[in-house]
Amino acid sequence: MVTKQLNPAQLNVLTLMSYIDTEQEQQELQEILLQFYRKKTDRLLLQFQKDNNITQETLDDWSNQHERTPY
Repeated sequence: MVTKQLNPAQLNVLTLMSYIDTEQEQQELQEILLQFYRKKTDRLLLQFQKDNNITQETLDDWSNQHERTPY
């Protein structure tokens, strides 16, 4: 098994987690981290759409395609 050294951001999160005393606080922190990654994912998706000229019309066309394997 390969071991990796934690980066500064990971160490920072671990330090912050040391102050968590209750399950509720843990859930609150988890929700904050999830919101952060949702926003990051949204930004990456929007950038991907822009870089690849994907419009709402393109997405609508894709959603209406049926590419299932016939049986």
